[in-house]
Amino acid sequence: MLRNAYYSSFSALTRITGLRGSEFIAGALARARSRSGGESNRARMNHLCIGHLNRIFPGRSQKDIEMIVKAYWRVYQRAFLGLFNASRLNPENIVDRVVWSGRDQLDAAIAEGRGVVLAVPHFGDERMLHILLAMSGYPMHVISSRYLEASESVRRARLGVSMKWHHVGFPDEHPAWIYKALKRGEVVQIAPTAWGGPRGHWVRSFGVPVLASSTPIRLAASTGCALVIGCNHALQGVRYRVELTRFSPASLDREGTADLFEKLQQLGKDHPEQYNWMNLVIRHRETNTIARLGRIPSDEQEVEEAAVPEDLLPENIRDYSEVSVIGRTSS
Repeated sequence: MLRNAYYSSFSALTRITGLRGSEFIAGALARARSRSGGESNRARMNHLCIGHLNRIFPGRSQKDIEMIVKAYWRVYQRAFLGLFNASRLNPENIVDRVVWSGRDQLDAAIAEGRGVVLAVPHFGDERMLHILLAMSGYPMHVISSRYLEASESVRRARLGVSMKWHHVGFPDEHPAWIYKALKRGEVVQIAPTAWGGPRGHWVRSFGVPVLASSTPIRLAASTGCALVIGCNHALQGVRYRVELTRFSPASLDREGTADLFEKLQQLGKDHPEQYNWMNLVIRHRETNTIARLGRIPSDEQEVEEAAVPEDLLPENIRDYSEVSVIGRTSS
C-alpha cells in the first residue's frame, strides 16, 4: 500500500511539473537519501556503498567518495522518475534529448542478420535504453521481472511504456521467443548484472566474486548472435547519452563472461556516478549467502530470505576459489 501511494504521488507530481521539473525533484530525493542517518535503510545503504567505494577507489579522499555516492543517488532518482517521464517521450522529442555514441556498431551488428544480444548493466537508466531504441526504430525485446509482488499501478509504471513500444519477455516464460527474435535479426536486451542463478558464471566484479548471468554468452554460443554492450547515462534535465560498443570475447564460456565483466567494471570506474552501486551491494550479499548455504538456490527470493546482516558487509569478501566451485556443473 505504501509503495503504491509513493508511485502514485510521483506520477502525479511529474505530471504537474513536467520534464523541466524532474531535475529539481531528483535533486530533492537524492539529498534526502544521502543525508539519511541513524539506522534507517537508506543510511545503511549509504554506508555499504561507501564501504565498497573506499575499497574500489583507494586513492580517493572520503569527501570524494561521499560526493560519488551523492551523485549516484541523483542518477538513481533520475532513473526512478524515468518510470513516469517515459510516457511523455516520443520519437520526435527525443531527438534533442539523446546523444548517441556507437550507434553505427549496433547497426552493423544488426546488418549481419544473426540477431543481437544487447548486454546492458545496471548503469544510468538502463530501463529507458530499450524504450529509446524502440522509439528510434530498432526491433527491440527486453527480459523483465513481472513485478508480481507489486500493485497493479506499480506494475503499470514499470512495464506499461515498455509494452507500448516493444515486446517484453519474462524469465518464467519458455525461452523459445528469444531464439525466434534473434533468428529474425532483432535485438534482445539483457541485464548481465542481474541474478545469475544456477546456470550463472562466477566472475570477479570490483574486487569481489559475484554470480553473473551467463545468458548473453550462452545465447551467443548457441545462436551465433552478435554481442553489443549498451549503457545509458542519465543526464540532467531528462537527457541521455547512449553508448553502444561491439563486444567480441575470445571465448564463449566462463572466460567470456569474465571478459564482459571486465568491460562493465571499467565503465563503473570511468563513470562512478552512473554505475548502480546498490546492485553491487546486492550481488555481494548474494555471494556471501550462497557461500554459507553451500549451494545455489534456483530462486533469487530464497537467497534473499536466507541472508543475514553479515552477508552485506563490504569487508566480508569470500575467496574466489572458495565460491567459484559452488554449483559448477557446466561451462
